[in-house]
Amino acid sequence: MLVHIPDHFSSKLNFNLQKTPVSITDRSSLWMVIFGWFFGTLLLCLGAFEMFSFITAEKAEGQSFIVVEIFSFIVIMIAIGLIVASFFSFVRYKKFFFDGKNFTIVYRPALGIKHQLTESVENYMGVRLRVLFVQSGLFNRSRYIIDLYHKDSNKIVPLYISMKNKNIRKIWENYAKMFNLPALSVSDRGLIQRDCGDLDKSLKELAQEQKLPFIASGKFPAPASVIVEEQLKSTSLEPRGIYWDIFSALFLLVAIFSVLLLIAGGVYLTIIGTTIPLKYWAFGAFLLLAIIYYSMKLFNSYRLVIDNNSVHVITTLLGSPVSEQSIDVKKIENVELAYNPTIDRYNLAIISDEKIINFGSRLPVNDLIWVRDFVIKKLIGN
Repeated sequence: MLVHIPDHFSSKLNFNLQKTPVSITDRSSLWMVIFGWFFGTLLLCLGAFEMFSFITAEKAEGQSFIVVEIFSFIVIMIAIGLIVASFFSFVRYKKFFFDGKNFTIVYRPALGIKHQLTESVENYMGVRLRVLFVQSGLFNRSRYIIDLYHKDSNKIVPLYISMKNKNIRKIWENYAKMFNLPALSVSDRGLIQRDCGDLDKSLKELAQEQKLPFIASGKFPAPASVIVEEQLKSTSLEPRGIYWDIFSALFLLVAIFSVLLLIAGGVYLTIIGTTIPLKYWAFGAFLLLAIIYYSMKLFNSYRLVIDNNSVHVITTLLGSPVSEQSIDVKKIENVELAYNPTIDRYNLAIISDEKIINFGSRLPVNDLIWVRDFVIKKLIGN
């Protein structure tokens, strides 16, 4: 029995199955690995040079520079970790072979021996679409994954991976039709299945054919975590307050520690009468600006606006609009809760053939269920 094999390593993959036999390799981006090696080597050289310089200065001047030496040691450890992690991320890979009837999966871990599995395409349950967040709290980019789903997670075959959601649903539908398998998606109700014949139907058409699940909630009063404003031509929903997850809290702690370390180092060097080089002031200023920039992202919020023609998700910073995504109401084919196992949370996914827009990734799941049912009722005219 194999240990659990990660579903994928790539951020960009397109498994073209038009001609067989065919194969594809799933591994980390070479450019990201090269960047990791380069940046890690640069940090390593900088840390080693600074540590050697201050150790030499200690011997010559008889003064202690222990704070700077500790900082240089930390930089060296980070650099080594970055270089090693980049190497291991490129060494490991999965390779998939398809002969028209069977998939063969070869998994090469960073350490250990290769594993190989073979599975008939007839044993796969369907073509699944997932949305995973790369990071929560700091970044809001999503990774869109289409895979051939098997109940044994070691046999899942990634078909398409992208950081862009353009035409993602159409690509998902094409793979489902190619294999003549159901289209699957993950929501709060588990694995949702839709037959190939219903893939191009809008939400209103499915409602008219009574193919939508029973809508149990979505009635007023709204949950305490959601502000609902109904106007003459539009309705808006916005989370009440700011919701932080573990990534946000961890970043805040690291940011505070970094600032305190910089201040403590500067005060110590000033007390002992050491002139702080300009490059340290520049580095401190750069780090402080980065901390301020990402700290502001912790205060991002999102507003969902529904009008007669479109659904909009507006990103706001301290109440002011920053960016906007929208979908034509007539093109919306599904509204569901998408699960992200990375942070063990759900978000509302509003889906058309061309794109997917997300909302409410920091809301409690029960409140998201209410939001989903409320949005569906608005879209189908109930």
